[in-house]
Amino acid sequence: MIKAAIFDMDGLLIDSERIIMQACIAAAAEIGITYTQAEYTELIGRAWPDSTHRMIAQLGGEENFNRVMQGLDARLAEHNHTFPLKAGALDLLNHYKINGIICSVASSSPTHHITHRLSQVGVLDFFSHITSGQEVTHGKPSPDIYLLAVKKLGLDAAECIVFEDSETGACAAIAAGLKVVVVPDLLQPSKYVREHCQQVVVSLEDWLNYL
Repeated sequence: MIKAAIFDMDGLLIDSERIIMQACIAAAAEIGITYTQAEYTELIGRAWPDSTHRMIAQLGGEENFNRVMQGLDARLAEHNHTFPLKAGALDLLNHYKINGIICSVASSSPTHHITHRLSQVGVLDFFSHITSGQEVTHGKPSPDIYLLAVKKLGLDAAECIVFEDSETGACAAIAAGLKVVVVPDLLQPSKYVREHCQQVVVSLEDWLNYL
């Protein structure tokens, strides 16, 4: 019996990945660097230190990385660093609340990003626990963040279900022995993820039709 739902945040609950990607591409172009969607998608779901290391290599050094980050921050500040909820997110959270299912977040983002972004869209109070990539040594696709999230809930893995949008995140949840529903955002899941997840759905709204 499912007693808890564990959600990724960026690209799953919040429609942030596409906006951040486009801002990164524009910020890089501003300093004469061609940065592609394919390069950005290599970072999705990974912990911030890992993503930073990879992006520095992609951009040709730390100086370029810092300039792109400044441009990214300026672009996101224009929107108050606020991103909209994904379709069906609020309805699903309300459904689980009404039915006594505990909800938590397990995101590679820093804790302050998680609390800020969830507060901005008014859903922070739905979550009993937050687990950040800052709390584990090995980020996604390592299972560590999901093992810690389950430990915080005080439940068995069999009593939890995970919602993920990325390959990296889905692999982390699968490695932790958890049931995973994949809601693709920028990339479609691999054959491995499709074979090992519980379901692939178009949106969180679509998942409500299975309940």
